[in-house]
Formats: sequence, C-alpha cells, structure tokens
Amino acid sequence: MIKLSPTSWLAITLVAVLQTAALAWMVYGRVSLLRDGREIVAEVIPVDPRDLFRGDYVILGYTFGGGEIPVPAGTVQGDKVYVTLKPAGPEKWEVVGTSTTLDPPGDPTHVVMKGIVSYVSTPVATEPPKASVRYGIESYFVPEGTGLALEQQVRDKKISAVLAVGSSGDVAIKALAVDGKRVHEEPLL
Repeated sequence: MIKLSPTSWLAITLVAVLQTAALAWMVYGRVSLLRDGREIVAEVIPVDPRDLFRGDYVILGYTFGGGEIPVPAGTVQGDKVYVTLKPAGPEKWEVVGTSTTLDPPGDPTHVVMKGIVSYVSTPVATEPPKASVRYGIESYFVPEGTGLALEQQVRDKKISAVLAVGSSGDVAIKALAVDGKRVHEEPLL
C-alpha cells in the first residue's frame, strides 16, 4: 500500500474538485442556454444521417448559415462572427448583418447568433467578402433507427429546428418539430 503525505492528499483533492467544478460549469452552461435562451423556430434544409460511433443523426442546414453571408473585410476561415437575424416569415430568418464583435440587436425581434467562418470568398473586388458560417447546430442525434425517416422529412421540408439563442450569441437545438409538433426534445439533464 502506498502512503501519501497530507500535502499529496490535498493536491489530489484539489484536482478532483477543480475537475468536478469544470464539468459542472459545462453542464450548467448548456442547461441554462436551453432553459433561458430565446426560442426561435427555423426552417431546415436537407443534408445526410449516421455516425458509426454515436448512432443516427440528422444533418441540418439553415438558410442563414450554409450559404454566402456578407462578412466584414479581413474575415478569414476560423474567425468568430456574430450574425444578426430578423424574422422573414414563419420559421424563416434572414441575415441583417455580421460583426466580429457581439453587439446587441437594436430591434427586439432580431437575434444575434455566434458562429465560426467555414470558408470565405470574394466574388467581385467591389463587393464585401462572403462566407459560410457554422453555428454548432448543424447536426442532431436521434434515437437509433429514426435518422433515415427524419432525413426524409427534412427533404420533404416538414422539419423545423427549435433553437435556444442566448444573449451571448450561443445557440443550441432545443427540439425538432414535424409540421409544427415537437417530436424530439433535448433533455435539460
């Protein structure tokens, strides 16, 4: 049996407490975003399912992310951007502007979502650069055996994503809805 000094026990206890606190903070952040974030419903566009290690999932595309969004000059792949969206109809959101800093929206109907630039292109020198932005809400894991059926419903444009958007721009998928009815809801814990 190994005998540890009181200092060693204190160091081990401190490491355990710090690891537990870090894990609790991560869980708390996700739960508070899902519970307290502003809820918006967004139309999704089709993409493909199945992950060998994690099971079925649905890949979700959004009109406000995968396409070409104007971004500030000097933006490069991997940059963090804040995209301001405004409602453009039931379940439809369109880009109002982008920024490299978090600026609260001037209009209470608008939301700001934080994303990462996937790629940047400059179509014409006189136009601002355009980018594809990922928000971390592009895939959603579902119970095994349900991914293909949900993917077909995405292709048929029957699926919407219910998103929780925090004041910091963080966003998470809260639920998936088929024809307005929630079919898959993210548990808080």
